[in-house]
Amino acid sequence: MSPVISEILLSGFMINSTLRRRTHLVQSFSVVFLYWFYVFS
Repeated sequence: MSPVISEILLSGFMINSTLRRRTHLVQSFSVVFLYWFYVFS
């Protein structure tokens, strides 16, 4: 496999994992916000 293809795959994987982590962070934040809203309402 050529280094260019492996480089592209590696960068794509890094971006994918970063996006997945960000969406996971947003999901957990929304859960915390809903819980806080439920407790203090």
